[in-house]
Amino acid sequence: MRLKHFNHYFSTDQTATSSIPKILQICLLQLSHAIAFVLIHSTLNRVMIVEFGIAAWIVGAVMGFHNLLAFVRPMIGLFSDTHAFLGYRRTPIIILGNLLVAAGVIGSIYGAIWMSHAFYPGLALTLFASLIYGIGINVAGTMFYALLTDNAGENYKSIAVSLGWIVLISGSILASAVAGYYLDEFSESQLISLFWVGAIASMLITWMAVLGSEKRNDLPSAPNDTTHPKLELRSSLKKLAANQPVYRFFSFMFVTVIAIQGQDVILEPFGAHIFGMNIAETTKLTQVWGAGTIFGIVVLGLFFVNRIGKKRTTYLGCTLSAIGFLIISASAWFDVTVFKSGVFLLGLGNGALTVGSLTMMMDMTTKANTGLFMGLWGLAQAIPNFLANAVGGAIRDISLFFTQNQYVGYTTAFAIEIIGLFIAILILRTVDVAEFKKNSAQLFYESISNSD
Repeated sequence: MRLKHFNHYFSTDQTATSSIPKILQICLLQLSHAIAFVLIHSTLNRVMIVEFGIAAWIVGAVMGFHNLLAFVRPMIGLFSDTHAFLGYRRTPIIILGNLLVAAGVIGSIYGAIWMSHAFYPGLALTLFASLIYGIGINVAGTMFYALLTDNAGENYKSIAVSLGWIVLISGSILASAVAGYYLDEFSESQLISLFWVGAIASMLITWMAVLGSEKRNDLPSAPNDTTHPKLELRSSLKKLAANQPVYRFFSFMFVTVIAIQGQDVILEPFGAHIFGMNIAETTKLTQVWGAGTIFGIVVLGLFFVNRIGKKRTTYLGCTLSAIGFLIISASAWFDVTVFKSGVFLLGLGNGALTVGSLTMMMDMTTKANTGLFMGLWGLAQAIPNFLANAVGGAIRDISLFFTQNQYVGYTTAFAIEIIGLFIAILILRTVDVAEFKKNSAQLFYESISNSD
């Protein structure tokens, strides 16, 4: 009886077609992830560096530790392509992943507070919480894009990507506003309460997102069906590594993420150290960045992607992001308004970059191995996310050590990120989706032939 109830809650009509409401429902998962993102990467990283006085490179490494677990993405992606639990391939894994995310969020705040009083025990707890969070966010993130691709079809890819990011950024704006209001008068008890509320809200939203979002028994084809071949993980990765378009696109995403995300751990501290912004004010920077990102997605991304193409939209995003970093660096000579303008422009570029690159990412898949490819592209984002957080903080710390100047420390990191964005543009010029499709089909055909 209970299994029937489970099936009733999560199944959807087999004849249902892709629709915007269904895509929007799935995108609620991004709202769940936005809450966790703001709490960990906006609020907690600022508290640890400014209020608790922990070195930025340590905070960056801790914040980015979960990205080292990205190796689970291709594994869980391929597993979901070929296995089901009670008839569902994506939904149970999403629920499990987001349970782990919520547990990691709660554990991280206790670990951070403990670090301020007893550093090494607190660091151990924080790393363990980051481990739990990391497994959860890598698993849930891979399954989100796999489920979204399953439902979007060819006609809705750019809309699906845009809706997903609009929900993510809107959720980040809302979460940062709530966090900023909640922490207007900072205290450890308020901080703990905020993280508990956020974790619970994240799980409730996850439940809403997965209700009826996946067709039951929509299982992969049989192993002898050469139309939809399935590969073992080791042979999959080995063959894909030999596919030049896969290698190039992986490299592009790797470099882009380092260039864009290197500011994650230092943007709020920059506002605090250069302009004397308090915790509520720096937390609300997410709203400024988020507003720019939504504008970039809706106006630049959706408008340009079908007119100038995905590649040119991505080039535009990289260029605007680089200009944003320049304005942020120059803002110290002016005022906080110029600084916020740079943050907004950084978001604007990120919006165009997101639509262009993620729509290309959804193109760089095959029907029978969507989970595998989403895991691979997720890996291409997660590992450089760790490097970006750790290296961004380390560059700031090293520059500060040698110059004893906060401004030089931060702007050195921003300058390296600008260079990275233009390197990413050069790499993207070599990526050809048509060549990818041709090479992937040939490699998979050879794999099936060799297994016969």
